[in-house]
Amino acid sequence: MIDSIYKKIAIIGLARSGKSAARLALSDGFEVLISDAHDTPKLRGRAEKFDGTNAVIELGGHSDKIYKSDMIIVSPGVPLNIPILDEAKKRGIPVISEIEFAFRHEQGKVIAVTGSNGKSTTATLIARIFADAGIYTLLAGNIGNPYSENVVKSTPESVTVLELSSFQLEALDTFHPFIAVLLNLSPDHLDRYETVEEYYEAKFHIFDRQKENDYAVLFADQPEVVSVSDEIFSKPLWFSSVQKKIQGAYAQQGIIYRNEEKIMQVPEIGIPGPHNLSNALSAVATTIPFDISPESLRTTLKNFAGIEHRLERFLEHNGILFVNDSKSTNPDSLKFAMLSFDRPIVLIAGGYDKGNNFSPLRNIFKQKVKTAVFTGDTGESMANQFAKNIITCAVISDFEKAVRRAVSLAIPGDVVLLSPGCASYDAFNNFEERGRFFKNLVRKIIEGK
Repeated sequence: MIDSIYKKIAIIGLARSGKSAARLALSDGFEVLISDAHDTPKLRGRAEKFDGTNAVIELGGHSDKIYKSDMIIVSPGVPLNIPILDEAKKRGIPVISEIEFAFRHEQGKVIAVTGSNGKSTTATLIARIFADAGIYTLLAGNIGNPYSENVVKSTPESVTVLELSSFQLEALDTFHPFIAVLLNLSPDHLDRYETVEEYYEAKFHIFDRQKENDYAVLFADQPEVVSVSDEIFSKPLWFSSVQKKIQGAYAQQGIIYRNEEKIMQVPEIGIPGPHNLSNALSAVATTIPFDISPESLRTTLKNFAGIEHRLERFLEHNGILFVNDSKSTNPDSLKFAMLSFDRPIVLIAGGYDKGNNFSPLRNIFKQKVKTAVFTGDTGESMANQFAKNIITCAVISDFEKAVRRAVSLAIPGDVVLLSPGCASYDAFNNFEERGRFFKNLVRKIIEGK
């Protein structure tokens, strides 16, 4: 619960997180100002839902009303260096994130998952493991419902699993998860962060306020992750697909271990790809502080087949496999997708330009991709980087036309893989919309439409 000294709260941004934070603040009895720099029909529709409440809403810009608030809550999509927030900080007004605001209402334990790749899959798998073991479990954050919406359902016995982006790890104050998971690090979001190091530092905030009785689950196979272990106060638990007998979870000779306890054979896990072995191992490590039996853990790992938009094998027709990997929004996720298939790949890639460098993927393209159709804002630049490494290459800026071309180029035995390696904002509201559009379009093409 927020201190009673705060009576007026301003919320910057009326997207999903801002809307949920506003509802939570209103339920606490605060006067709420919601301010969004944009003014769209969608935002006006959201604003109308606050009619009759103790909320004032301004769209299309930020006014000086914000400075009359006792606290400001920032949605994750809003950079912390905008002028209105700089001025608020100068005036001594606390600025916190939606995650921080929700955490102050948390009653149970929190497992927070971050990393450059695999967050959604791993957070969903962890939540499934705990729910299957009979523990009351909530899943929120960057996946599913905003934290502010789910936290009201927490209890002293509950476990909340949060998927957290680097944006959501900014403007924290008291947030300290019982278990913080750092999956991996690779360059991303360079349209928001000036350097890779600044982006990595945002990820490391997940450990900032952990206590001695909390846990940090860390990827032992990546030096950038290992380097932070000396700077955290919580107890380290490691996961590794190559190191043996570490404190945590590891794979040795095709067997998954939890500490030195055998769990299952590696080929038995339900999610494909070498990167998903690491995701599964990190999930196994999170169970160590809890009483979850190896039998229950084994059953969940066998039955969990992944999530929508992440290497989702949604259709096979005339010997052609169609895979929706719209969640692929950076070079590393594109790399992992290509490495997950042993059949020729007809690739659809490209989208919103976040300033990422794809050139390190040239050898993998040469080995794995027989045909590529590049699309979106990055289409031309990606084609320039990979044209010499692919037998057939096309640049089609329109997403629908790009998909139709890719399907026309596939033959039995191929996989048509949507793995953009880029965000979706050049053509779609989010990666979910892009993935569903892709799946629906493929089905229409097969039906001859």
